[in-house]
Amino acid sequence: DYYGVMSFLVNKDLVKTSPKDWADLMKPEYAGQVALAGDPRASNQAILGVLAAGMASGAKAGKDAGEAGLKYFADLNKAGNFVPVSAKSGTIAQGQTPVVAAWDYNLLAWRDSLAGNPPVEVVIPEGPVLAGVYVQAISAYAPHPNAGKLWMEHLFSDEGQNGYVKGYCHTARFNSMVAAGKVPQELLDA
Repeated sequence: DYYGVMSFLVNKDLVKTSPKDWADLMKPEYAGQVALAGDPRASNQAILGVLAAGMASGAKAGKDAGEAGLKYFADLNKAGNFVPVSAKSGTIAQGQTPVVAAWDYNLLAWRDSLAGNPPVEVVIPEGPVLAGVYVQAISAYAPHPNAGKLWMEHLFSDEGQNGYVKGYCHTARFNSMVAAGKVPQELLDA
């Protein structure tokens, strides 16, 4: 259906130099500033932030990345840089979570909702990038499978895909739609 890329949102009122990658977040200049958008024990977005950090440290995807990511966040906490707050646009605006790791589509939407107060920057970290993929299916036990088929047709139509693009998601048909001129320029610009 679509995917998001694990990225950083940086409150530019509080952070003068944006981090370029996960390793940068260990620097003393980010003391008390780095948060996840959720608790990794209960949030897919947060656990994939842990996995992304593990992959950035050189671990292979899967169990190795999970263990490396947990070690990364333990080290980030020991360095005094981790903030144990579930970040969202309000905590960014209040200055509680100056640097947040979350899906790029969420961060871009938060940027818009903050409307420059505070000014923020969305950073795709250098190095390995982790995407979280969202899929659709129709249950074999669906009471109305044809209604499900119609919904799927809508989701994968130009209109449905552009609805996801409007929400900053990377869609399954994005590249082919751009090549065919079917994504409005204002969505590409955003």
